Amino acid sequence: MMTLDAKYRDDLYKALRFHEISGDRIGEVLAEVEAHVAETGDDPVDAFGKPREYARQVAAQLDPATGKRSTGGVILTFVLAAVLALFGQRFWGDGLSMDPAGVHYTMSDVVSQPLMLVAIIAFAVLLFYARTAFSHRKIYGVGAVVAAVVGVAAQFPARWYLDDEAPVVTAPSWLILTLGAVFLVAMFGMLIHSIRRGRVRYPEKK
Repeated sequence: MMTLDAKYRDDLYKALRFHEISGDRIGEVLAEVEAHVAETGDDPVDAFGKPREYARQVAAQLDPATGKRSTGGVILTFVLAAVLALFGQRFWGDGLSMDPAGVHYTMSDVVSQPLMLVAIIAFAVLLFYARTAFSHRKIYGVGAVVAAVVGVAAQFPARWYLDDEAPVVTAPSWLILTLGAVFLVAMFGMLIHSIRRGRVRYPEKK
C-alpha cells in the first residue's frame, strides 16, 4: 500500500490554507487524496495535479457555506486585523505612561500611522492574491513588495516635513490605554477564532 508523499501533502496543505479553506474541509481533501493514493498507487500529481492547481480547483467548488471564506470576507479580516494590531499596540504603549497631561499626537503621527496601515493592508491583500490568483501571480507578488517598500519609505517624508512638535489631538491617558487594551483583546480574539477554524480535522472513519 502506497502512502502520500510528505512534500505533496505539505504543499497541498499550504495551498489550501492560502485559499482560506476551513480546517474541516482541508482534512477532508487530504484524507481523499491519501485514500486515493493508498488504494490505487497513483502519483498524486498525475491524479490530482500540482498542489496549487488542485487547491484552486477545490476552492472554486466551495463557498462560505461549504468551508471557504469569500474574498471580500478575507480582505475585511485583513483590514480589521491590521487596524487592531497597529493601533492596539500604539495606543497601549502610549497610554502606559499615564501622563496627567494626556497623550499628544502631532500631525506627523496622524499622517504616518494611517500610511503605514494602508501599506500593511495592501501588502497582505496583494500577497493573498499572489498565492491564490489563477493568473498573473508574479504581478501581485511584485505589487506586494512595492507596497511594503512604499509604506516604509513614506514614513521618512512624513517625519521630515510634517510638524512633529505641536499636538493636533490630545486624549486622556486612561482613554488611550483602554482603547489599546480593547483593540489588543479583540485582535487576540480574532486570532483564536482563526486558529480554531483552521485546525485540521480528518473525517471520522465509519
